[in-house]
Amino acid sequence: MMFTTAKFHRISKNIVEQIHSAILKGALKPGDRLPPEKELAEKFNVSKASLREAFRTLEALGLLEVRQGVTGGAFVREVDLETARNSVLNYIFFQNPGFGEFTQLRALLEPQMAEIAARNFTQANLADLAKNLQETEAKLNAGAFFYDLDLDFHHQISAAADNLLICFVIDTLKSAIVNIKLELQPDQDAVEKMYQAHKRIYEAIRDRNPESARAEMLRHIEEVEQDFVIRCDANSQFKP
Repeated sequence: MMFTTAKFHRISKNIVEQIHSAILKGALKPGDRLPPEKELAEKFNVSKASLREAFRTLEALGLLEVRQGVTGGAFVREVDLETARNSVLNYIFFQNPGFGEFTQLRALLEPQMAEIAARNFTQANLADLAKNLQETEAKLNAGAFFYDLDLDFHHQISAAADNLLICFVIDTLKSAIVNIKLELQPDQDAVEKMYQAHKRIYEAIRDRNPESARAEMLRHIEEVEQDFVIRCDANSQFKP
């Protein structure tokens, strides 16, 4: 039997834990439909209200999809990248780390990624990065902050490592940093400095110079910290 009676003192949480465990163990796979609500409530020995509360939690975690209608029910779903990233971003928001903590973590990862990119990038990769810079310059000339292009630039570089975990961490960090930038409204000088940094990093990668690529990425990260810390409380970066 996959499920057991839920403990009374924390019914909903216990149901969530059991279903979550079944998914992690492979007893339930993406696309599988859970037993009907009435049957499942009887197996857990709980009310339908408690079961529905657990389902709402699992939906919020991205583990279940509850469909209505004759062919509906609760279906196991695979956690997608956006759900996972949003969960991490929510955690970051409530923990409210200082900007220096972002810088420290980025400095451990991104210079190494730039170095790897300088060794591994293909001509097609370089063409994509050059296109990113062209589009960035166009937005810069229009006086706009290049939010999506900033994320894409760093993603393309981290993708050179061919490591999903590294890409996920760097993409999530960059999303958090860009959210701060948007809230603090960088002036034109700061945005221009970011663009010039991206250009230097690109040139080092294009020239197959790993040491320069690493150094320029680290310089860029440190410049971002210097430019934005002066705009807000250094210990509470989400609150300018």
